[in-house]
Amino acid sequence: MFGNLFTVLDRTARSRRCDAVALSIDGATRTYRQLRSRALQFANALHALGANKGDRVAVLLPNGTAWPEVFFGCAAAGVICVPVNVLNSAREVEAVIVGCGARCLVLDEGAAERVADISALPELVVSVGPVSVSGTIDYEALLSRAAASPLPGPGSGELAMLYYTSGTTGAPKAAAQTHAGILWNAFQQVPDFGLTDGDRYLSVPSFSWAAGFHNLVLTLWWLGGSSVVLPTGGVRVDRIARTAATEHCTHTFLVPTLLKQLLDAPDLLDVLRASSLRWIISGAEPVPTTVLEQLNAELPGCQVVQGYGLSEFPTVATMLQTDEAISHAGSAGRAGSVTQMAIRDADGAIVESGEGEVLLRSLATMKEYYRNPEATAEVFQDDWLNTGDLGRVDEDGYLTITGRKRDLIISGGLNIYPKEIEDVLYRIDGVLEASVVGVPDGRWGEVPVAVVVPGPGGPSEDDVLGAFASLAGYKRPRSVLFRDEPLPRTATGKVLKRDIAPWARAQLESTT
Repeated sequence: MFGNLFTVLDRTARSRRCDAVALSIDGATRTYRQLRSRALQFANALHALGANKGDRVAVLLPNGTAWPEVFFGCAAAGVICVPVNVLNSAREVEAVIVGCGARCLVLDEGAAERVADISALPELVVSVGPVSVSGTIDYEALLSRAAASPLPGPGSGELAMLYYTSGTTGAPKAAAQTHAGILWNAFQQVPDFGLTDGDRYLSVPSFSWAAGFHNLVLTLWWLGGSSVVLPTGGVRVDRIARTAATEHCTHTFLVPTLLKQLLDAPDLLDVLRASSLRWIISGAEPVPTTVLEQLNAELPGCQVVQGYGLSEFPTVATMLQTDEAISHAGSAGRAGSVTQMAIRDADGAIVESGEGEVLLRSLATMKEYYRNPEATAEVFQDDWLNTGDLGRVDEDGYLTITGRKRDLIISGGLNIYPKEIEDVLYRIDGVLEASVVGVPDGRWGEVPVAVVVPGPGGPSEDDVLGAFASLAGYKRPRSVLFRDEPLPRTATGKVLKRDIAPWARAQLESTT
């Protein structure tokens, strides 16, 4: 195993692939040789500014060539890179800066406008491009004054990154990743995705998200492959499809919302059918089985599969192989090469197969929640990472995600998994979005309620209720609530049931 993350880039930049393009975005490119040189300049500049090993560097940048330069520069210098979600508000940005004790902040003009009134800015603020914040250090000027000489670097067990979770069930926590853990996360994807240096990955998510940087991007840099990166914000499904085709991309990652938009665009399906794309993996939340089935039928040369991962790592803990996508449609696949999986059942027993909370054990898993020993102790129990996600593992080791532990509805002592009902809802014509939440009930404790965002000419209440005939009586929602606005989501696209549940209760109370 390599010593630290910079050695991944260093190895490739010294190989026969040294002058290959590592990434391209909006016409700007970086070869491996260029990326290595600029990363070392940033590392040496950090040391010249007084940053020491273990200091935190917060990064609030959109996708661009500077992002990997800063990432590898931090790795070479031994400082800890702290990606800040590009969609965060000023208050949320400040919480990250204060929470991690950032010594330095790297930003661009878009971020500068957002943090202008923050009082807790770090002592060092580096600007990529001109910004309106006074006292900043220009990134390009900083690099021009620094040498591209190698540094001793950190050890593999030292912290490399802090990823703040999206906080679907509470305040965000910082998942602390070591160099070794991130390297194992990348290495696992080589055999599991069958990657080679000839593969091209279309990177859609923000680099500020764990899935944006650590799903295939870093892995392909290890191998000498390339990534085509889309700019942050406002990426439409038509641009994704056409870029995948024109750039001859072989892999991409799309969240469920984008998959559903593809189904509504026959012309874009035609574009992808004629492209080099052979693998679309989806995650962030359980993908409706009907969406996977329809897309696999529409794109016979490109398997569309659901994976499962988390910010605590591995980012892709389970996955389907391409020859399993049809026979196990709806499954998130089996555990990856360096990952073990188990289930904690209703009795608290840890079993290899069954239904309950998903447990993971991996060389890639985070070390801890940074400066949060209580949360760390809660998530690491019985030598397993307790994910808080619910799932079902069959005898062959295939995982089907059924929801979040805190989303589980217990009605009359019986467990109801919202995803099972949501899969029924997504099979109804005219349903754009759907979510099932529990509301208090005097007799049963709580009962399920369906919340539906309909499209034009969408279904009636009778249509929806009639679709539940396939479910056992106790699972059938007692009410259907139609919603004009989109479902609330986190910055990374996960549905916020904690916000939907009180809305549903208020709607029901207003009609009684």
